Amino acid sequence: MVYYRKFRPQKFADILGQEHIVQTLTNALSSGDFSHGYLFAGPRGTGKTTLARVMAKALNCTGRSLAKDSFEPCNKCSSCKEITLGRSLDLIEIDAASNRGIDEIRDLREKIRFAPTKSKYKIYIIDEVHMLTKEAFNALLKTLEEPPKHAIFMMATTEPQKILPTILSRVQRFDFRRAELEELKKLLKKIAQAEAIKIDDEAIGLLAQLSTGSYRDALSLFGQISSVRKTIASNITLEQIQQILGLAQDKSVFDFAEALAMGNRKLAFELISKLNLQGIDFENFTVKLIETLRKIALWELGEDQLFDLTHEYQDKVKKMAEIFEINLLMKMIEKFALALPQIKSASIPQLPLEMIVFEFTKSCHSEQSNVTLSEAKSLSRMRDVTETSSEILPPPRRGQNDKNKSTKNLNQDLWTEIIKGAKAHNHSLAALLKDAVLAETCDNTITLAFKFKFHADIISGKRNTQAIEGIILKNTGTAYKLNCIVNPELVVKKPTDSEDELLSGAKEVFEVEE
Repeated sequence: MVYYRKFRPQKFADILGQEHIVQTLTNALSSGDFSHGYLFAGPRGTGKTTLARVMAKALNCTGRSLAKDSFEPCNKCSSCKEITLGRSLDLIEIDAASNRGIDEIRDLREKIRFAPTKSKYKIYIIDEVHMLTKEAFNALLKTLEEPPKHAIFMMATTEPQKILPTILSRVQRFDFRRAELEELKKLLKKIAQAEAIKIDDEAIGLLAQLSTGSYRDALSLFGQISSVRKTIASNITLEQIQQILGLAQDKSVFDFAEALAMGNRKLAFELISKLNLQGIDFENFTVKLIETLRKIALWELGEDQLFDLTHEYQDKVKKMAEIFEINLLMKMIEKFALALPQIKSASIPQLPLEMIVFEFTKSCHSEQSNVTLSEAKSLSRMRDVTETSSEILPPPRRGQNDKNKSTKNLNQDLWTEIIKGAKAHNHSLAALLKDAVLAETCDNTITLAFKFKFHADIISGKRNTQAIEGIILKNTGTAYKLNCIVNPELVVKKPTDSEDELLSGAKEVFEVEE
C-alpha cells in the first residue's frame, strides 16, 4: 500500500497543520451544533478529503456518543470500520471532475430523499466541486438550502473562486493552509522510523522542499525513493534522491546564477552542457532558478522569506544577495519566467536558456576576454561583489586635478599604500585597483578611472566601495567618497612591488616575451 494511504489520519488528533479548522469542527461536534454544509478550500494534498472522512466518521460513530462532550471517532464500531474500508453505504463520495453535469446532480437530488441505510446521517463528499457546471450548481442550490435532516454535504475544492456566491452563502467555508517545512520534516522522519528506513536529514529536507506544502506529495515522493537503498542497513542520501528524481543540485543553480552575475558566458554555457549530459530536467532547473532568484531579490529588498528553507540554503541566498544588483535580478526573473513555456515545448530544451545567457552576457563578454584566467577565478569567488551600472565618461581634462588642494593629501605614492592595504583585505580587490588610475580628487570625492566597464562595475559595488573608503580613511584620516568612471582609451601603468621589478628585469635580460 502506498504511504499516503497507509498513513492517512483516522482521527482529528492525527490531522497536521490545520489546528484552526480542527478546533472549530470538534467544538461543533462536542456541542452537537454542526452545519448541514461545509466547504473545504485549499491547495492540493493539505488534507481536505481526509478531514471530511474523519468528520463523517465522527458524525455517524456509535462509540462516540457513549462519552460526554466527545468528538473523536472510536474507529471500533461498525460505522467507523466501514468508512475506513470504503464500504459505507451512507457515505457517498462524488468526483465532480467526472460527474459534473446536471444529470448527475438530479440523480443526487432524487436519492438524497431516502433515509440512511444504517447510520444516523447520509453524508455526501463532493471532491473538486468547482468542476461542476453552472447548471449543475443551480440544480444543487435548492438541496443545499433546504436539505433533509439526515443529509450533510462536505465539499472540497482547490479553486474556491470558481464556486458561485449563492453556493458559498449556504455553507460554512474553511480554508486549509500549506504544510510548513518543519511539519513535513517531522512527518517524514516519523514515517521513516515506523518503516525502519534510514535516510539523511539533508534528503528529508529536500523531499520536504519538493512537496511545496503538500502532505500527499511528501508521502508519494518518500514512497518513490524508499527502494533506493542497496541494503536494509544503508542510508538514503541527498545525492541518490537528486539522481533518481533528475533534479538539479543546489550548487548547480547557484553556480549558474553566479556565472550570470559575473557575466561569465563561457562558464554558464559549460554548466548548461553539463546539466544536459546528466539528464537534468531543464524545466525543473529553471523553476528552481527562478525561485532562487526570487528569494535573493526579496532578501535584498529587506523581506525575510527564507523561513521555508534549510539553514544551509538560507546562507547561500544571503551570500548571493551580495553579488546581485536588484534591477538585474528583476530582469532575470522576468526572462526565465517567460522562457518556461518555451523550455517545455522546445525540441532542444537547453536552447532558451542559452539564448538568455547570451543576452545577459553580451555586454560583458568582450571585456571579460581581457581578464586573465587567474583573475576571473578570483572574481568568481568574491562574495562582496555587487553589480551596479557605471556611466561611461570621457577622460578628465588636463589640469582638473588642480581644482582642489586636497589632491596633495592623496598622491600616487599614497595610492600605492592604499592598494597594499586593499591586498591585505582582499587580493582580488587589490588586483582590480591596480588596473585603475587616480583620475581626480575633488570635494572629498575620489574618482577612479578604469579601462573596462566590467572592472568599474565590480568596484562600484556597495560592499567593495565601503571597504575601499575605509582603507582610504585609515591611510589619510579623511573620509572620501568613491566614484568610478570608464575610459576605454586609458593606459594603465600598474604600481610594482620589488619582486615585480626583479621579475621584469629578469625578463628583459633573458629577452622573454610576455
